[in-house]
Amino acid sequence: MKKKYYFHPSSYSLVEIEEFYEKKAEKGLILEKRGDYLSRFRKEEPKQLSYRVEVIDYDKLKERKIPEEQVAIYEECGWTHVCGHRHIQIFSADKSTDPPELYYQPEDQIESIKILRKTDLIAFISLLASWSLMFLANLRAFGGSNFGDFMKNMGSSYFKLFINQPSLAILFILILFNGIGNYIFGIASSQYYISRLKKGIPLRKIKPLAKKVKPLKKGAIIVVLVGLLLMSAPEILTYEKREDPSEVAGPYVTLSDFDVSKAPPSEYSILGEDYYRKKNTIWGEIIKIQESSNQFYKDITFIQEVYEIKNDKLRGMLVEVLKNESFYSLYQEDYVEMSVAGLDEVYVKNSFDIVVVKEDFVFSISTFSENQLSQEEFLHKLSEILNSKEWSFGKS
Repeated sequence: MKKKYYFHPSSYSLVEIEEFYEKKAEKGLILEKRGDYLSRFRKEEPKQLSYRVEVIDYDKLKERKIPEEQVAIYEECGWTHVCGHRHIQIFSADKSTDPPELYYQPEDQIESIKILRKTDLIAFISLLASWSLMFLANLRAFGGSNFGDFMKNMGSSYFKLFINQPSLAILFILILFNGIGNYIFGIASSQYYISRLKKGIPLRKIKPLAKKVKPLKKGAIIVVLVGLLLMSAPEILTYEKREDPSEVAGPYVTLSDFDVSKAPPSEYSILGEDYYRKKNTIWGEIIKIQESSNQFYKDITFIQEVYEIKNDKLRGMLVEVLKNESFYSLYQEDYVEMSVAGLDEVYVKNSFDIVVVKEDFVFSISTFSENQLSQEEFLHKLSEILNSKEWSFGKS
């Protein structure tokens, strides 16, 4: 027998759940099983069925299921227990039998709604607690001694993600807010039900909060998804990769600029193969390259990231973020500013790491050269390339 699966309404919208299953039955889809997010249906002839949701205090039940005595009472009234998942239990009856309601007075359902509210509240607190534990674990791994530095590092990591993959960074924040928002909305929705039930309004006549905001939520989701797709389109359409950075002229220094020959990486190579990666984001062009000579005792390695950031404020923030991190993280000295002709800003530290600003471009550079090549030589070569007529910013 063919089975079909559909996303069902959230547990904080009881009437919407009942109406959802009734409409499916009218189309010949009869409920079989309910899960966290999906309900399973079997295909039959269309039926006129009534569905009712019963909320149980799942966590207090020893056998973790609705008591048989409760099911027996409902079945005597014409309601059949179909299925259930945790605190949401589903009963159905043929509409032609005109079965009595499970509750005669609206006030009788208040305790059931309080169970829903408690469930969402516990889940919300658990979510915050798990996030706190993850936060503390990361703080301890970071060192645990300086909370300010840890928060600064977290902020820097997110900002780098925002520059490199803006659509993913925004999606990450939206997912976090959605997780919190669902629980808060569930608690508010339960409280809304309780206030209406106290006034004697039957549950089936209370328009769920979820139904009121559904058009707005659906519209917002469509706008966000379209926005994220448009934002990520340039990254996908312009992505380019190569194995040898020297194959493409660009705003960076290659080993060939110093007439350094390369050998294939050995099995003991830490960095692995050379690479060239380029893409465009909403901020501008991003190029990342890695190149090593792989010469024993004479190895020269260049690791470079080039960011085109046309917004002055974002560019300044990126410079500060890059100055707070280091590829060779064992060296914790501060960056020192130096002057190089043809470059707008230059910051160096530990003989390895360099941050450079030239017009709309920011460069994060790490070099390792076994004392064969100084930072000054590298920077003068970079300045020469960036100011040459053969290359112009934004074009390769």
